[in-house]
Amino acid sequence: MLQNNIGNGFGLPIYFLAGREYYDNGSKMNEDSYDVYVNNDYMGKHTLFAQNEDVTAITDFLHEQGFHNMSLEVKGDHIVVHSESEEDVQQMEKALRVFLQNR
Repeated sequence: MLQNNIGNGFGLPIYFLAGREYYDNGSKMNEDSYDVYVNNDYMGKHTLFAQNEDVTAITDFLHEQGFHNMSLEVKGDHIVVHSESEEDVQQMEKALRVFLQNR
């Protein structure tokens, strides 16, 4: 803590928050990153670069690829895509690997 002896002479403290990135307006400071899984298989890392981007980009992509019988679950920094169909799982894994590598 440094003392500020300028002004009225009361020595008001000046606090520094070094290394803190904080905004009250809710704006995103850094990229959010998620580990992506299909059922229990790790596919890769998905980073949200844009301010308005969210995890629904994965479901949007999978729907565009023709996958509709699946659900998405977000647990902390993990995105888990669930599917009952083993055939769909294999095809989703291939599609998601390409999606994650191209980002």
